[in-house]
Amino acid sequence: MSAPELVVKPSISKPGEQVMRFFGVPTQLRATAESTGGTFALSESWDMPVGFSSPYHTHTREDESFYVLDGEMAFVVDGEWHRAKAGTFVFGPRHLPHGFKVVGNRPARMLLLASPAGFDRFVLELAGPLEEPAGPPDMAKVMETAARFGIKIHGPLPEEPEDFMSEGSASDVKAQTHRWIEAFNARDWETERAMRTEDFKATLSGTPEPLNSEAWSAFIHGFTAAFPDALITVGECVAERDTVVVRWTLTGTHQGTFQRIPATGRTVKFEGIEINRMKDGRCASHVAQFDLVNLLGQIGAFPA
Repeated sequence: MSAPELVVKPSISKPGEQVMRFFGVPTQLRATAESTGGTFALSESWDMPVGFSSPYHTHTREDESFYVLDGEMAFVVDGEWHRAKAGTFVFGPRHLPHGFKVVGNRPARMLLLASPAGFDRFVLELAGPLEEPAGPPDMAKVMETAARFGIKIHGPLPEEPEDFMSEGSASDVKAQTHRWIEAFNARDWETERAMRTEDFKATLSGTPEPLNSEAWSAFIHGFTAAFPDALITVGECVAERDTVVVRWTLTGTHQGTFQRIPATGRTVKFEGIEINRMKDGRCASHVAQFDLVNLLGQIGAFPA
């Protein structure tokens, strides 16, 4: 007697349905074993922050495919690293170890397809309500659950090659620096802050010690309060590997107290050079040398 034919009905995944937090990031199950007759499962994850990564793992029951919708990611499949910008498709066959992490300068969004289905049940067992705050997963529970679903967890991702992120990245780090400067010019402080690493350090003319991220924010907020129309115009911009050198000109009007000098209404113009070291799409180190004496002279800090 032949087995009865499996009848799969059409299904539609609507926004907001089966949305949860998986490994700390918002995730929606777009297709499950029930909706596809076990042929495949499809999930979508978004707001994956820069630095977020999966464990290095191997599937024994299904193949995994990834499609990057937004942002930039790095995938490692069987020890070989690949950079993946939006529009990139990556195939991770079963029995080959693989994993991914988010790089670039903004959160990433991706689709994950597992064939045949089954991985969707693994997601459901480990996921929590979307309202739960993001946090590290319970790795003991992850390991136990993974073993039941035929997934081998090997540990953290292997180290990428030394020049992996710098490969073809000169234009990338230049674009990232331009975006950072544009955020300053637009007073887009949210983007400006997102373009800096957590351990960001800035060394500036006139400051005796390097500034950490909070001190840098206080400096630029204070500077733009004194020069509300301050505008940086980029001249030369040269990049090599993860380092960018920029020559710029800043113009503005002295409309607030700066270096204890009350507003004078005078226009200022001075040049500077900055050296930025970028890491995973964000600025980790900023060194800026500019003619501070000239600036102070333009606002009347010294006798004529």
